[in-house]
Amino acid sequence: MSFEDLRHSPDFDLPSTAPSAPSDVITLIDDHHEGLHKVQIHKMIRRGSYESIATIICSENPNKKTRPLASAEDIADYCMMTMQYEIDKSDDPGTYRVKVLGPPGKGKFEASKHVHLGGDGEATTKSMLSEGELIEQQSQYIGELHSQIVAMSETVHSMIKPLLQENKEMMKIVSDAAKKQAELEREKMRHELELRIHNDEIKLEQEKEEMKSERWRETMDAVKESGAIEGLGKAILRKLNNRDDEDDDDDDEEEEEAKKPSPKNKVKRPVISKVKREDKESKLDKAKNRSGRPKFKKRKKGKDDETAKIRKKVKEKTGLSDETVDALEGGDEMSDSQMAEVFEKSALQRADENPLSVMCEILKMTIDEGDQWEIIEETLSADQLKLFKKILTCDKDKKIAKMCRKLYALKGARRFMKLEKHLTDQQQKYVEQLVEIGMK
Repeated sequence: MSFEDLRHSPDFDLPSTAPSAPSDVITLIDDHHEGLHKVQIHKMIRRGSYESIATIICSENPNKKTRPLASAEDIADYCMMTMQYEIDKSDDPGTYRVKVLGPPGKGKFEASKHVHLGGDGEATTKSMLSEGELIEQQSQYIGELHSQIVAMSETVHSMIKPLLQENKEMMKIVSDAAKKQAELEREKMRHELELRIHNDEIKLEQEKEEMKSERWRETMDAVKESGAIEGLGKAILRKLNNRDDEDDDDDDEEEEEAKKPSPKNKVKRPVISKVKREDKESKLDKAKNRSGRPKFKKRKKGKDDETAKIRKKVKEKTGLSDETVDALEGGDEMSDSQMAEVFEKSALQRADENPLSVMCEILKMTIDEGDQWEIIEETLSADQLKLFKKILTCDKDKKIAKMCRKLYALKGARRFMKLEKHLTDQQQKYVEQLVEIGMK
């Protein structure tokens, strides 16, 4: 191997070893050995694109008859060394083009061969098609692919068509199921809503009952503190003591009224005479015992049957127990439970339906007990006083609320603020509730 007559550019050191040159490369150089001027080595980047590696100068002044001093085998080995240099440099084997060039002028010629260097270290030649051949081959390949695609499309179509039909039927089933599920969900939501509304109604009723119970407890506490229970006991005692004559008169009046012709066949209710407050207070003062609780005058035994009948009527009307009635008639000291029973049966039997009227009644009793009407008359105007008295004597909550709004609409609403200064804490709470109702 003699490389003395060969040189390359650009200048770089050749490796000591390289793969053996393929026979096709040696044949290419040997066929063009006469008149050979130089050999160019290029690395293929992609089809039609090459990177120059080196140019090997075979003869200095060639012509078409001269031959290089180096043999075709030496020139081929020299080419392989330049390829090995590039592989060592980039560590990327690939495809290289060996292009032989003749002398310039009339004897010029060009020929090339592609050499593939793989990772195994062996070099093989590679045929590169021309553009026309490549296009023809690609067209043929595309035609084959098209045929395959058409065949596959027909196969897929034959398979998919029944699947689409089946899917259509399944979608219909799913759609029907979804509609039924939506109806079930709607019914479920409606049921839950109705159940929630029902629970809210129950809760609201419970809250109302709790409010009534709370007002009942507050009322009982206020009544016990104000001594209003004694007044109620006195009023019941008055009924037991004075009902004889009143019932006799009432019976006569009812008989006379029943005898009179009436177009509507209605019987007027008898009007029960009222006892003045001064007489009641004097009787109560006499009936009080040492403990401060009312002690009522004993009824004489041996009353006639008419008196017993009237007593029975009063007992049925009030709903009191036998022990409480006996305590009222006998003038004995009443226990706390009996006092609560008197208050509950006589004053708050309508508390569930009209709790506001019970509150007004208690407020009026506390005002009567405290002799506070004089200061009230001085504080309120005439119209306000008149309407305020009607409110305290009314027995219907709706009417009370209506009159409270009417009272609040009158001029001088600030008079109630002045009035509260002269009232007890419990009375102030009652008045504030009335004012609050009037503001709604």
